[in-house]
Amino acid sequence: MGYTDVLELRRFGRKADVKRAKFSAGPNTGAAQLLAYLASAPLIAAALVIVADGARAELAAYFMSLYGAALIVFFGGVRWGVAVMKEGGPTLRALLGAALPLLAALPLLAPVGDVYWKFAAIMAVIALLLIDDLKATRSGSGAPAWYLGVRLPLTVLIELAFLIAIVGRAG
Repeated sequence: MGYTDVLELRRFGRKADVKRAKFSAGPNTGAAQLLAYLASAPLIAAALVIVADGARAELAAYFMSLYGAALIVFFGGVRWGVAVMKEGGPTLRALLGAALPLLAALPLLAPVGDVYWKFAAIMAVIALLLIDDLKATRSGSGAPAWYLGVRLPLTVLIELAFLIAIVGRAG
């Protein structure tokens, strides 16, 4: 019995005696959607700078590689946040699932080599994390279902930004 159920019992008597209206509106994801779209904006802007082939294209590419690696770390943090919110607490498997994105991002954060090879790696890791998140949510061990409604469009925007940058550089 939850805290709100106890309050209802105190106000109205037994839980079975209280008639409740069934309110079936979905979760309010507006703020999460806004944050996701704002998070993709710097990548899209940097990709457009690369396409324009301006003097700042290399700086924009370096920024994209760092930002992409930071997004991988963020998605690992989301996994950890989901794990610690479970009733039984986080497991060693959850710790591994949260730490692997961090480990994958570390070489991408290093300021060595051509940043464009990192784009494909970032795209692959973010896609793999999405696939794993989809599987975990469907099995009931992942984030709430509404999260994927935000995460999927964000992932598409991220992948598109990197694809635009790769094509822009090649062109």
